[in-house]
Amino acid sequence: MVKKANQRLKGLILKQVKPSASELILIALKKMANAPFDVLLKYSEIRNQLNQSSARTAIHRLKKRALIYGECRGAKLVFMLTEDGEREVEKVKSRFEKTKPKQWDGKWRIIIFDIPEKLRGKRDLLRRELVGFGFKQLQESVWAYPYPLPQEFRDLWQATGIFKYCVIFEVDEDKIENAGMLK
Repeated sequence: MVKKANQRLKGLILKQVKPSASELILIALKKMANAPFDVLLKYSEIRNQLNQSSARTAIHRLKKRALIYGECRGAKLVFMLTEDGEREVEKVKSRFEKTKPKQWDGKWRIIIFDIPEKLRGKRDLLRRELVGFGFKQLQESVWAYPYPLPQEFRDLWQATGIFKYCVIFEVDEDKIENAGMLK
């Protein structure tokens, strides 16, 4: 029962915090209009977060929902957004723009964690969340982020039992030597 509740909470939080595979594809298509499929897969946000199988599945679902369509151009398959796809991209972008403040407060949030090997799955989940949300990795278990941490992160970490392995610092940029490496 607790495991199912944690999975549901994780699903809700992931949906709020991190774009789905389909959302990543939509955003990439908006940025790279008329790009062939193989070029699309090399787009950094997709390459870093999706494997080829997940990308293909997402594209299939988007075509089924009539958000994208594909056409052959020579030997290349090119995908484009439909009008509904364009509207969906705007919804996705507005959802994620709300999570980041318009103005930076000059503070960095540094997260350090030491999660035991027996909790590797949860540690990997944490790393995926950090990457997906735009944290910068400084060392294997040291990450930096320029905005206040969303409450969803803390809720997820507490629900999965990993919060007790994390230390979070909030540091003014002018107090950090060599702060340029964070940007």
